[in-house]
Amino acid sequence: MNDLKGMFNRIANNKIRMGNYETIEEDLVCLRSLLQFPNTPFSIVDFCAGSGRAIETLAKESTAVTFGIEPNEEKYLELRERVDFALYGGYEECRMNKDTFRLCYLNPPYDRDSETLESKVERKEKRFLRQLLPYVSTDGILIYNIPRRWMKKDIVTLLVANLDDIRIFQSHDDTYQQVYTIGRKRREKYIDRNLVLQILDLMDEENHLQRLPVSDEPLYKVQPGNVAPKYFRSMRMDVDQLRAVIQESALTHKGMLWTTPKKPAAKLQPLLPDKEMHRVLRMASGRLNGKVGSGYLLHVLKGIVKKELQVSTETIGNEVVETEKEVFKITFKLIDRFGNIRKIEN
Repeated sequence: MNDLKGMFNRIANNKIRMGNYETIEEDLVCLRSLLQFPNTPFSIVDFCAGSGRAIETLAKESTAVTFGIEPNEEKYLELRERVDFALYGGYEECRMNKDTFRLCYLNPPYDRDSETLESKVERKEKRFLRQLLPYVSTDGILIYNIPRRWMKKDIVTLLVANLDDIRIFQSHDDTYQQVYTIGRKRREKYIDRNLVLQILDLMDEENHLQRLPVSDEPLYKVQPGNVAPKYFRSMRMDVDQLRAVIQESALTHKGMLWTTPKKPAAKLQPLLPDKEMHRVLRMASGRLNGKVGSGYLLHVLKGIVKKELQVSTETIGNEVVETEKEVFKITFKLIDRFGNIRKIEN
């Protein structure tokens, strides 16, 4: 029985490693109640989107244009059905515009590889926050979801330096003791040391932290706009996505015009057979190098073209005129099936 329990614990831990522990529905409903959305289109992004259920719930019944990124292929196939723009791959493999998204939901993968005290590796929770904050627009809203015990000084300082109007709530799911930090990104960075200490004190497990509420009045107003970033691309190819892009490409339409006869019913003239000089030029260029012919005519051909400089002198009166002329020398080397070698030069 203990072995079976251990197996399920390992499966759960592996899902966390892969960033597959998704936000529960109750938390998403509460988060949605804290946000006031505009009547005009605005952008929402989830850089660790999973199946896309979280961003779909947050954007429900709104004018949101949704963006999601997911490296797991199975979950990506679900994601692209739930968001307007989906990218396959990790955010490190994507090209995006900075200072763009009006609302960012960030639920990074939980890092079990850096838990030892001896480890000097930057934790994923911090790395994701540090590298992805620049893509949130000024006055944009960040929702950051990580386990409470990893709200250490480095992460809290990073949040305080970039966000105003910070609020922190406890998740309704106690499995991993998650907390949600919500704030509005400011233009200039500034660290309020007293606020850092207050938050660190609040993160002490002995202190009570308010659960996510269902708010009657929204606490954060999301700004409109920024729904068409210049860059939102991945290095990894989605074949279906690529097919749609090709079909809509202006270059594809031009190519069709170039290659499609304007009068397909008109009689087309067949290609004329090669002339002897055409064959000579192809042999000289090396395009026909290798085995040529068959049976008794089988041989190996090697065509070479070399440029040579010919110098001629001519005496005109008391002057000697030297003339240089570039000429191209064509050489064919042939070996027949009996090993005889022939060399032909112009």
